[in-house]
Amino acid sequence: MRGLLRRPLAAWWLRATLAWLPVLFLGALVLPAAWADPVPDFTLRLLNGKTASVRAYRGKPVLLSFFHSQ
Repeated sequence: MRGLLRRPLAAWWLRATLAWLPVLFLGALVLPAAWADPVPDFTLRLLNGKTASVRAYRGKPVLLSFFHSQ
């Protein structure tokens, strides 16, 4: 009985995911990163105590995630 209830939900998720793929693809084409302003040079201290500079990653795609936990 559980398998019958789960199948329609899985099919819905698949259709919803496939519906958003063209939107995401077109958004990536319309909004290229070349239009963005360059990131100013800064240095961050990593968790292991070393430092990382943005200058070392110039010209490469980088994803920065800033978070805070208490």
